[in-house]
Amino acid sequence: MSYPASTSSSRPRRVVQVNSRLDKNLAAYVAAAGAAGVSLLAAQPAEAKIVFTPAHITIPLHGSLPLDLNNDGINDFVFSNFFYGNDSHLYINQQAPPNQVFDLGAALPAGVRIGNRGPFVNFALMAFQGTVSGISSFYSGPWKDAHQRFLGLKFSVNGETHFGWARLTVTAKGGISATLTGYAYETVANRPIIAGKTWGPTEAIEVPDASLNLPVPVPATVGLLAMGSRALPLWRRKELD
Repeated sequence: MSYPASTSSSRPRRVVQVNSRLDKNLAAYVAAAGAAGVSLLAAQPAEAKIVFTPAHITIPLHGSLPLDLNNDGINDFVFSNFFYGNDSHLYINQQAPPNQVFDLGAALPAGVRIGNRGPFVNFALMAFQGTVSGISSFYSGPWKDAHQRFLGLKFSVNGETHFGWARLTVTAKGGISATLTGYAYETVANRPIIAGKTWGPTEAIEVPDASLNLPVPVPATVGLLAMGSRALPLWRRKELD
């Protein structure tokens, strides 16, 4: 038994002509969309991230504590807690010439913007305890009895400037006692950071407690302590020997 041939297969297909103007518009749209996609991919700004390191480390009397803000194995700053005779001095000093301390070493409250607008210094006296006639004591400096305040910092990573902060608690009574309780830095070069902020536009990155991997504090010698701030360069060379 034979069947008639299908009319759909035998009938010639109709070719629809696209309006030339519409065809040009579609082509232009596809080209523009493609170019926009490429430009969006190329123009994405660097993602800001704050790397926060919790800590609980005492800066010892007669000693120092190095600070590696980005945990790359290179010390960026050093805290020094000199105690000579009846006097006590708490300093922070740069470990490399580009690195500096923000706002003359002020004890900043949370929320302060730390960026290119200074002033900046190479080292700063944070707190000082002295004596009068060897009997009564007096305390001075922006960090005397500062609880969970922030020290603004500027440092160099591969030749680029980054900003960060260190959080400390300092008590001045019978000498100066200081504890580093955490620090953070902004991963994007030249981007300011907010004191106390531990997160950026994306998720925060938190590294292990610095108490587990920071170098052991270095004791100071009596001779260098007697020289006060003039001993800082000598002390640094002594540590490197």
